[in-house]
Amino acid sequence: MVPRFVIFVAATLALFVLAACTTQPPEPPPDPTMDLFTAAAQGNIAELAANKHAGSDLSALSPDMQVTPLTMAAVGGQAEAAQWLLDNGADINGRNGDGGTALKAAAFLGHTGVAKVLIDGGIDTSVRDWEGNSAADITRIDWDSTEYILITLVRPAVATMLQLEVDRKAIESGRTKILAMLAETTGGD
Repeated sequence: MVPRFVIFVAATLALFVLAACTTQPPEPPPDPTMDLFTAAAQGNIAELAANKHAGSDLSALSPDMQVTPLTMAAVGGQAEAAQWLLDNGADINGRNGDGGTALKAAAFLGHTGVAKVLIDGGIDTSVRDWEGNSAADITRIDWDSTEYILITLVRPAVATMLQLEVDRKAIESGRTKILAMLAETTGGD
């Protein structure tokens, strides 16, 4: 007579073998249907994953705008996409063509969620662009200059990717909050 313990062990092993034979590896993401920068700006995580699977460099500069995918997530106010990019190897301190980082874009547009992701992720808050401006400096740009930059430079550049709202109250409120976050992490500027 076979002891119950032996039967139990044999049955358990059989179940493990059966499970191993029937378990399929996860399906790879489908091929991307949009470019990496648009996916970041729109916060489309599935498309970000498809681009990564296709071999896209998550820290590359876009050929036309000279910005990183992380910066495009900042422009779009996409904190979840920014976190996904960081979690998947994007360079948090990646420089754009103007020498700034994604934090500068978040600060300019008052996107507090993205700024928090970047600051909590350890971005170098002291980085200055090629003109010498820090993210804190960007939060202090007057409204007339902000509106001019948004309408003549930023909005046309990203018009095909997203509808960029120019909401003065939201931008100024966000900038105030980001400036406070920066002060907490750097002791000021």
